[in-house]
Amino acid sequence: MASLNKISILFLLISLILCFFSSRSINANDDILDIACEKDKECLDYIKADKVLAASATSDLDLGLALMKSIVAQTKTTHDYVLKKKIENPVYTECEKEWLNMGPNFQLILDRTTKNKGYKDDTDDYDFHNAGDASDRCETSLKNANIIDPELNRKSHELGILMVSANRSLTHLSQKKQGLIK
Repeated sequence: MASLNKISILFLLISLILCFFSSRSINANDDILDIACEKDKECLDYIKADKVLAASATSDLDLGLALMKSIVAQTKTTHDYVLKKKIENPVYTECEKEWLNMGPNFQLILDRTTKNKGYKDDTDDYDFHNAGDASDRCETSLKNANIIDPELNRKSHELGILMVSANRSLTHLSQKKQGLIK
């Protein structure tokens, strides 16, 4: 009977230890997500809804790179969407070119950021945002043609969420590496 009590106590202690460490891990993930999203509910919900992104919230680098990979994938699917729209309406020609170029540009930035384990050069974040400006140029060309495309607007908005949160994560990492923050 005494050994059964010892086993029960041991089991209880192990359970408490596991709970403690898992809660610390969840808090660390929440901290990383809070940095990436600046506690913006839409951003937090978007990342948490994507299992790959949510699971990558183990470090600023892991989350930033996962977000960048998601951006590359999204630019490809959005390009496919815009290409179909271009066949229906030539006004989408400018958008198709912009989204076509975005994918490879983001891929180059992702490759460089992966190799450097974060932003290395002062221009990395500028290059990242510059690649995303193509979405705005597409939107402007459609507005000038009096075309409203709710699906493309949604895709562009999601791209913006991904870009901003990836940039925040990678900028935070860069600032930590430079000793500007803890």
